[in-house]
Amino acid sequence: MQPSAPVLAQPTSQGGKQVRGFDLLEELGRGGMGVVYKAKQRGLDRVVALKMVLHGSHATAEDLQRFRAEAEAIARLRHGNIVEVYAFGESEDGLPYFALEFCGGGTLAQRCAPGALLIREAVELLALLARAVQAAHAAGIVHRDLKPANVLLTADGVPKIADFGIAKGLGGPEGRTQTGAILGTPSYMAPEQAAGRTNEIGPPADIYALGAILFHMLTGRPPFVVTGVELMRVLHQVQFDEPTSPRRLRKDIPPDLEAIVLQCLEKPATARYPSAGELAADLDRWLCGDLVQAHGNSIFYRVRKRIVRKRKWIALGTLLALMVVLWVLLVDRGYSLPWWRKRSTLD
Repeated sequence: MQPSAPVLAQPTSQGGKQVRGFDLLEELGRGGMGVVYKAKQRGLDRVVALKMVLHGSHATAEDLQRFRAEAEAIARLRHGNIVEVYAFGESEDGLPYFALEFCGGGTLAQRCAPGALLIREAVELLALLARAVQAAHAAGIVHRDLKPANVLLTADGVPKIADFGIAKGLGGPEGRTQTGAILGTPSYMAPEQAAGRTNEIGPPADIYALGAILFHMLTGRPPFVVTGVELMRVLHQVQFDEPTSPRRLRKDIPPDLEAIVLQCLEKPATARYPSAGELAADLDRWLCGDLVQAHGNSIFYRVRKRIVRKRKWIALGTLLALMVVLWVLLVDRGYSLPWWRKRSTLD
C-alpha cells in the first residue's frame, strides 16, 4: 500500500507527537500496539481517528510491520460496517500513522450491559457485523480479534468493525506469528486460537467470535469470563468446556436463537457455520420467523415450527373437530338434539 499524503500544514502536537496536516484533539484509547487520537484533518475540515504506534521511537520492527499490515488490511476493505481508512503517512518523528473514519457513538462494549439491548436489536446488529466479516473474508482477511470493544458505533448507532491489528491474510504467510503464540482476547477467541494453533486459524475463528459477541449482547457477559489471574483457566475452558446455555442466563431468549449462538460456539471449526454469510442468513431467517439452519431442519423441528406458525388455524380446526366428536357421541348415546330431530322429521 502506497502512503497517501494528507493535506500539508504546520505540524501540531499532543504529548510531544506531531502529525503534519492534523490537529490532535484528545486521546481516545490505546491498546497493546497503538494509540488512537481524535484529530481534525486540516484542509478537509473533518474529524478523524488518528492511529499511531504506541511505543513511539521504541517500537520494534514487528510493531511497525503489524501496524502497516493493519493499515493495508483496512484499505483493502470497502464495506459500510467496517471503518474506512482515509490516509496513511508518517509523523514528524518518522513513525507511521493512518487516519480513520471517526465514530462518535462509543463502542459496542459500552452497550452490552445486561438488558441494555433488546433481543431483536442484538440480532439485527450481529447480522450487519456478520455480513461485514463475510466481506473481509471474501477479500482474504481474517480479523482474529472480534469483540465488542472492537466494534465502534457512529453517532447514529451504525456498527463499524475496527482494529485489524492482528488480522491474518488468507492463503498468505503467517509472518512473525509463531505456532503456539496466542493472539486475541480469551473471552472471544476460538478454541484453535486458545490452543495457539495459528496455522488452523481461519474464517471459522471469526464466526466463533461473532457467536461470542451475540452471547454477550443477549446475556450481558461473554461465554467464558476472564477474572483476575484466571487467564489460563479461561483458555482451558474455551478449548474444552461447553458454554453456559444462554437461556439459563436470560429466560426470554428463544430456543431457535440459542441454537444459532451455540452453533457459532461449537468446538470443532467444521461444526460452526460454513461462512459468516450463512450465519447472517440464519439470523435473517430468525428475524422473519422462518426455519433456521442451526437446528439442522430435522423433521421434528419442521413440524413444531409449522405448528407454531399456524397455531391459530390449528386451534380452530381442533375446536371444530372436538365439536363434531362431541355431537356424534351425544347422538350415539340417544340424546335428542333439535337440529337432528328436525332433519329426521324432514326425512
